[in-house]
Amino acid sequence: MPPLTTHQRRRVRELAADAHARELSAALTDLYEEFQRWGGDEISVFDLNDLVHEFHDGVSRELHKRYAMAPAELGVIFALRHGVLGVEEVGPELVAALGFDADEGAI
Repeated sequence: MPPLTTHQRRRVRELAADAHARELSAALTDLYEEFQRWGGDEISVFDLNDLVHEFHDGVSRELHKRYAMAPAELGVIFALRHGVLGVEEVGPELVAALGFDADEGAI
């Protein structure tokens, strides 16, 4: 696989950030629902506090490692594999440059 161009590397970083934001938003929606349960007196402040810590130490940390700590190319490939990003929005040329087989869903 030849190295990515400067433009491709920039686009990959943008796409990784978009994927990160999408997954984080979905995870925060779940946490927001717990805040609503707390506001409705369905769970205690201590339960909510535990859920916030679980979020931070769990999904939030995993997403950060996936999209901010790893190479952006790997984050985009992961997002393609799991449907967070679509082949159309990444673009066929960049998909090919990343070595992702859109038909097989694998590198």
